[in-house]
Amino acid sequence: MKSTAKGIIFDLDGTIWDSMPYRIKAWEMAFRDYGIDSDPEVIRLMIGYPGSMLIKKMNARDPSIEMAEERYFSGMFSDVKFFPDVADTFKELRNLGFKIAIVTSSRRAMAERLDIQVDALVTMDDVANGKPDPEGYRKAMAVMGTSPGSTVVVGDIDNDLIPAKALGSVAVLVTHGIKKESKNMDYEIQNIGDLIGLLKKIKMA
Repeated sequence: MKSTAKGIIFDLDGTIWDSMPYRIKAWEMAFRDYGIDSDPEVIRLMIGYPGSMLIKKMNARDPSIEMAEERYFSGMFSDVKFFPDVADTFKELRNLGFKIAIVTSSRRAMAERLDIQVDALVTMDDVANGKPDPEGYRKAMAVMGTSPGSTVVVGDIDNDLIPAKALGSVAVLVTHGIKKESKNMDYEIQNIGDLIGLLKKIKMA
């Protein structure tokens, strides 16, 4: 029997959670501890990828650098906020009958500290392969009871949208006022709240 459930999968960092400046700073501090000079712009472009990929990008190999970043970021945690329209948007999505999931490259211990209710939470600790592999999205859809055709994916970088397109889901890029490019987006919105109007235009399976 075909599922009629509708779902939205959100990325976390930089998509619904305004964490990018803090993540960049935490990575810079972590790399500095290991005697590595880092470029904040390279770090910014790699946020959302598994930490191991960023470490490799900086020509480093020690996986403990990621744990150092998590410790530094944990100390900044109370300063990080959700984008201001997220709570109202989530409430409206539920009123419209959508289930909500977060699929993130962050660790579960960190993500579970967030005061946000979702139907599915898939973290880096829950998958064998992080984004752009679609494994995390498949897991989230299984929990929500949705199909790729009845699921919309929202992210702030191409790495979030590549697996959406691979599965056949609608891919939405959120820019938060920053000029971005994506070869994999179906639609672009500036703010999370813009998603509500967009959903009225999208034909879902």
